[in-house]
Amino acid sequence: AGFFHGDPHPGNIFLMEGARVALIDCGQVKQISTDFRLKLAQAVLSVDEWQQTGGSPELVQRAKESMAEFGVTFVDDAPDEAAAALALLLFGDPDAPMPGGFSNAELSPDSPIKAIASFPQELVLLGRATILIKGIAKRLGVRWSLAAKWKPAAEAALECGVDGCTMPVWSSPVQPAVTPAASAARAAGRTRFAEVASSLSAAGKLLGSWAIGRSGAAARYVVPEPIRARAKKVALRVATRVARARDTA
Repeated sequence: AGFFHGDPHPGNIFLMEGARVALIDCGQVKQISTDFRLKLAQAVLSVDEWQQTGGSPELVQRAKESMAEFGVTFVDDAPDEAAAALALLLFGDPDAPMPGGFSNAELSPDSPIKAIASFPQELVLLGRATILIKGIAKRLGVRWSLAAKWKPAAEAALECGVDGCTMPVWSSPVQPAVTPAASAARAAGRTRFAEVASSLSAAGKLLGSWAIGRSGAAARYVVPEPIRARAKKVALRVATRVARARDTA
């Protein structure tokens, strides 16, 4: 989907019940193109490989090519390692050693940011977001590798290519509010039928919307309407039996 929140500072992050995270203040939300996402995926994988191997001349050259594709340029006297150091600053671990004598502190005189001549607008908010997230993790003492966390998504993006093949993470159905009765049932180890039905309905609508969006109107004819309707009824009956069995157990 290419959407991301460009201002995830602590005041915009809420920790909800069940350890779920909610972001507010979406005034700095941006969508990046598919081509840009594929370049980003390759850059993230290169950073992860650097951190796993300690770097190499080949990865230095790959970083130069990657940053050039993004549209990043460096001052004339910047060392060859400037691109690799910038990639590590954006997507690497907070304390990752920097090549070329650079510092991983963005405000340092030796920061790779000082070697930048031009920086594309698409990377401005993204870079702000990644640096903020890494800074929060470091301040809280949480060992969290952005490149390692993004690696599976980056690999999936490159495998799927420009057409894509997965539903975006943000399209997960919104969970209904937890009522007192539902909380009591959960405490007793039971799942209420209303929760099952609601989840099933939301999942069905989400899958249908995604399929139509990916395949166009033709997706409606992949499975005939009578078969789809019958499948929904069967699934609902099964869910009903499971929920009632648990409620009476």
